[in-house]
Amino acid sequence: MTISTYLRALGLFYRTVAPFAVVFSLLILAAAAVGPFPNWPLPLTLGLLLTKLSTFSVIWYLSEQLRPHQYWLYLNLHIAPWQLWAGVVVADTLLFSAVVLLLQAVAQ
Repeated sequence: MTISTYLRALGLFYRTVAPFAVVFSLLILAAAAVGPFPNWPLPLTLGLLLTKLSTFSVIWYLSEQLRPHQYWLYLNLHIAPWQLWAGVVVADTLLFSAVVLLLQAVAQ
């Protein structure tokens, strides 16, 4: 497996998981902005990142339930499911962090 194959497969897999990740990201941002202790502009703290990372177990479960045979293509490309999920976790956490930092810059 080459890096270009892995990146293409990761993009394809992220496209199937992105709707769940976006929904949970919006829920985290909304809860932090209008929750019982509103905090806006949202600081990028360790607690916020751990909250985002903890949503991936739910995303993984929903993905498995809604698309039970989703790994056959990636297994044919010799990419294990853990390799896909590791890339998605890193990419989505970096994207979430960038959005939070962008919202901070715009709010100030």
